[in-house]
Amino acid sequence: MRKPEKIIPIILAAGSSQALPFPKALTPFGRQTSLEIAVENCSFLGASLVVLGSDAQRILPDVPKSSQVVINRRWREGQLSSLQAALRKIPDDAAFLIYPVDHALLQPETVEQLVRAFRNRSASQETVMPRHKGTYGHPVIVSAAVRSEFFDARTAREVMYRVPERIRVLNVRTNSIFEDFDTPESYEKCLRKFRAQK
Repeated sequence: MRKPEKIIPIILAAGSSQALPFPKALTPFGRQTSLEIAVENCSFLGASLVVLGSDAQRILPDVPKSSQVVINRRWREGQLSSLQAALRKIPDDAAFLIYPVDHALLQPETVEQLVRAFRNRSASQETVMPRHKGTYGHPVIVSAAVRSEFFDARTAREVMYRVPERIRVLNVRTNSIFEDFDTPESYEKCLRKFRAQK
């Protein structure tokens, strides 16, 4: 039996939200922001690591107190730079869950299913990735064994798909794993679906 790795949620919220009137992390969904939803969805794992970059000073006061914050000053270099900033702050032997902040329709049950799949994966599997009707999405969970590869890659995606045999695919019933927003139109679409869930 392998020793269960601690899983640290990494919430990526460093990117620019130029097309929106507010940072993605502060986007309202009901009485919560997308960042609060993400932190709450992962709360059963313990404290989340929230990576900020663009608009960091505007977002900081609204980061849930239970979270640790990492400021990625290289956020313009893309999402991988934010992941690298977070990985430098977590123990070398910890697994990590990668959660983009703009996936506000995700429910805690999906995160829990991913964690169970990760805990029950085979010896050769190092990542767990959700899939719905043939399309992959987020969040994903990555074992500590893969960690170093993210520092030599050009994109996180490159690492995730490098060795297909080490991926455990979890088929889920929800398309929330790939429903994100980056424009007023896609935000309105997500907001309509969010209200319909309630």
